[in-house]
Amino acid sequence: MAQEIFTSYEGAFAKLQPNSSSYLVIVTRGHKEDMRVLAWAVRTAARYVGMIGSRRKVLSVYKALEKEGYTMEEFERVYAPMGLDIGALSPEEIAVSIVAELVAVRRNVESAAHKKVKVATPDPVETK
Repeated sequence: MAQEIFTSYEGAFAKLQPNSSSYLVIVTRGHKEDMRVLAWAVRTAARYVGMIGSRRKVLSVYKALEKEGYTMEEFERVYAPMGLDIGALSPEEIAVSIVAELVAVRRNVESAAHKKVKVATPDPVETK
């Protein structure tokens, strides 16, 4: 049962202090809210930061935050789209895939990182 209820993201961000034992799962109503929560989450000490959504959505959120001064390195620890690939289609199956990923991270399973979206950075241009 929840011990506190927050009515705004800012209120929650001010009071929550994720640590190395914290798992943050980002499932909001839209891209804008996901971006707001992810911007806060990547700068916490949380062990796990996961965000639901398509690869396209994830990349668009990363690129928008990069324009706001976030570095691509800050997103390297984000599990997005979150959930192990088990072929999930229904909401119930997606929930199972997310929980499976949380367990894999908790148990330090190396394959848990397989779904992290990597943003390709252009190679530096060589000068002659």
